[in-house]
Amino acid sequence: MAAKIQFKTEKKSGWVSGYDFEKLLFQVKDNIFSNKQALTIVIQAKSNAPINTIIRLLNVANQLDEKGVKVTLDFSGKTNRLYGYCETMGFIECLSDNVVVKNNSSIKKVGKIKKSGNSYVSIHCISGSVHDKELPKALARKITENIPEINENQRQELFTQFFSLFSELTRNVCEHSKTELNGFAALQVYKNNRAEIVVCDSGIGLLESLKSTFEAHNKKYKDFTDKELIVEMLTRGISSKEGDQGGNGLCTCFHHAKLTNSDMHIRLNDSYYHFYKVADKPKLVDSMKVTNELLELSGTFISFAVPFTK
Repeated sequence: MAAKIQFKTEKKSGWVSGYDFEKLLFQVKDNIFSNKQALTIVIQAKSNAPINTIIRLLNVANQLDEKGVKVTLDFSGKTNRLYGYCETMGFIECLSDNVVVKNNSSIKKVGKIKKSGNSYVSIHCISGSVHDKELPKALARKITENIPEINENQRQELFTQFFSLFSELTRNVCEHSKTELNGFAALQVYKNNRAEIVVCDSGIGLLESLKSTFEAHNKKYKDFTDKELIVEMLTRGISSKEGDQGGNGLCTCFHHAKLTNSDMHIRLNDSYYHFYKVADKPKLVDSMKVTNELLELSGTFISFAVPFTK
């Protein structure tokens, strides 16, 4: 029997968070690869989802398709607003060709995204062979132009910080993912004065890439647990390149998350690290929650929820 899930939440808001979606996938993970090797995701007409969840949905569909699973995304209902949002954000174009999309919606575009004052950077594919140097600028510009109540000097300073962050993340996808599947980056600014940024790939994964260097030049980390490695990477930096004294990728991410008191999420192949309001906690581990009950996926998924507060 093919696996099937209803893309919905019990919350009154109707918003399906990334974690909600992870729980739905975990419930059917054993059925996805059995018998027909198929998964149908029924996206309810009244459901809504942040960009964090939309990119997860895209990444899951493409990865399962590569593994031979027949994936169907069924946007139910005649007025499915989420389908319109996905089309506007470039979701449909980024799906693998074999993924089936069913749509009965009469909505073609979600013009309200622009008219309501919200702003976004649509989903960009990140190739493993070409680093798009304009993408970090677009992401940094879009988020900084929407931050309220700051002067132009502050805006320029924040632009520089965000540009550095996005350059690091997108470059890592190009240099370290080692896969034919595209990575993705997107940004959405929401009405309640926050932005969500997502950068992900379907490659070998953050920890797997690092562990391959243990014998060569990172022997002192060989006995670290995965959780200890994540903490070390965020707070001190560990380079996977011999002789590279930087190792600043996740360090830069965490430093920025702390400056802005953002929530930060790192989803790896079988573990999910949540960091909440990191500036309010005396130690990194105090802001960390770890989830291990997941559908196993390839690559690294990093997202930020940035509050626009003084």
